[in-house]
Amino acid sequence: MYRKDKNDKDVRYILEHLREEDKHEALYQKGENYVEECLKDIMNNNDYFVLGCKKSDDTPVCMGGCAKTSEEGVGAVWLLSTPEVVNYQMCLLRNIKKEIKNFDKEFWMTFNILYKENELAKKWLSKFGYNFNNPHPVGLNIPKDFEFFYRTRKIRGLK
Repeated sequence: MYRKDKNDKDVRYILEHLREEDKHEALYQKGENYVEECLKDIMNNNDYFVLGCKKSDDTPVCMGGCAKTSEEGVGAVWLLSTPEVVNYQMCLLRNIKKEIKNFDKEFWMTFNILYKENELAKKWLSKFGYNFNNPHPVGLNIPKDFEFFYRTRKIRGLK
């Protein structure tokens, strides 16, 4: 798998071929017109973005990034992928590890919500220090079938 700059065609391909868990999340957050809504948001946003494609035939496999929030140093991480991503797990995990180092330069905390049955994403996120210990924090309106997850940057000298 290799990185590629975002473009309408590849982003649309991923959105039209999402894993079921990712499709469920997109439908909830953007509604029935999620392909067009997500495409518009992604293409019009200059936040951190990565697109991964198969080397063999240039087919898009996954995309993700980290969006700045209104809170200084806090970002919303996200990843959307096709079912084919399971064939590229090791490559993806190596790249995610690098990206988290980049996120840590700008964000002291990254977070998002996740469909509670998205076990593959939970497994990956847990490997990188994301916490699922408070799935419905007081004060946040987390939908019933979703869970909140977060990660805070380690600060040297503090536990």
